[in-house]
Amino acid sequence: MDNTPKQFSPKKFLKGLTREIIVPVVLALIVIQYVIQAFQIPSGSMEDSLRTGDFLLGLKFTYGSPIPFSNQHFPGYTLPKKGDVVIFRYPGEPEYPDNNPGRYTHLFNALMFGNFYWDHEPEEGQPHLVHYADGPKDYIKRCVGVSGDTLAVHQGVLYLNGVRQDTLPGHGKYTSTFRTKSPKDERESFVVPSVGDVFYVDSLPLEKLWWLRSLILQENPDSRVELDISLWQDSVENNNYEFKNFFIPVENDRSLLINDMLRYNRTVLQHHLVQGDTIYGAMSFAYFKELSRIGFLPMLDPHAKGGMTRQVSYIGFDASVLRDLEGNVALENRTAEDTAGVVETLEVDAPQDGASTVEGIAGDTLSAPAPQLSIHRRLLIDGNPIESYTVKTPQFFMMGDNRDNSADSRYWGFVSLRNVRAKAFVIYFSFENEDQKFALGNPFTWWRIPFSIRWSRIGKVIPLI
Repeated sequence: MDNTPKQFSPKKFLKGLTREIIVPVVLALIVIQYVIQAFQIPSGSMEDSLRTGDFLLGLKFTYGSPIPFSNQHFPGYTLPKKGDVVIFRYPGEPEYPDNNPGRYTHLFNALMFGNFYWDHEPEEGQPHLVHYADGPKDYIKRCVGVSGDTLAVHQGVLYLNGVRQDTLPGHGKYTSTFRTKSPKDERESFVVPSVGDVFYVDSLPLEKLWWLRSLILQENPDSRVELDISLWQDSVENNNYEFKNFFIPVENDRSLLINDMLRYNRTVLQHHLVQGDTIYGAMSFAYFKELSRIGFLPMLDPHAKGGMTRQVSYIGFDASVLRDLEGNVALENRTAEDTAGVVETLEVDAPQDGASTVEGIAGDTLSAPAPQLSIHRRLLIDGNPIESYTVKTPQFFMMGDNRDNSADSRYWGFVSLRNVRAKAFVIYFSFENEDQKFALGNPFTWWRIPFSIRWSRIGKVIPLI
């Protein structure tokens, strides 16, 4: 038996390294980039079709795989169709930190660890490297409308091209017994935009103008898109106008506005609010002007100093806030008209220097014109105002199967084809932990693992659910 030690061969080592590590890693990266997308269901918006804790795979190439280092996609072999369960980038968050593609360059997607960007203009004491750990988020919903479809929502029920959709897809459900005028329950009839459709800025209410802003931002991800609103009072701009009583309906999508109003008024609620209530308090128009301009609120201090990276995180707002603003402006105008005073006119002595005489009889009255408020709006792309916009790509309307517990297109508008990521395909794992009794960091809970796995859901093909 030959016990002579084998001589180290760099050539054999590199060959083995390539075969065992490099090739599998490269193939895995190609599959991740072009073929599949892993996704975990984080909430109950798709119940009971998909459940919290389901892990699934989506097929990227169905709708078009992304082209590396760009915002473009390879052509897919089909477009999303009504009934498809689709993974897409949530349009309510900035794709770049601070929604500023001119300042930041996207470096890479670290998968579950978020995205990294390079800040070309950091403040003094800030690092160049920016970590966007929780965004931009991907959502999963069901496509219920495509370009050209006419949709409406009444009493929580979807109407498609005039036909009431009583049967929910998959294992969808309703949970509310109380209906309001919130977007999840009521949406007037509208058409999902098609390629070539033209929208005029001046013809849209603020809520739909916000939808248009979102659409433009999706189709032009490397541009800065802003909605600039201003308040005019008797033909004079007054963006610091304060509403003495700004009325807000208590709905799930109004939580950001309600909390900010309570902070603005330094108020602590003394009773529990329920859906359908209305609260009111002072609010400044400047708050809405800034919020509509940036489209989100930073959750972390954007001026934080030090460290190897700067962390960013954002929360968006729903366009229903702007609908509330328009409604309160109309209410202010009606109130001003109802309470407009009268002016008593008296005889006026002859003026000097040959000026005209103003005459009147004591006791005569004239109506005092009520001060009128109006909202002026501009939509800007890279700082340039536009009067109209032509749609470039197909658009889709997404809703969750759990119709009463889903933040979806009813709130933030259309999803552009560019934001579509993958078609949901199969559940490869499912784990029940809603009671939070299992914790990865606590070994004493590991015995729960086999009992928490939903074995019956593994391998389910999503289009067949």
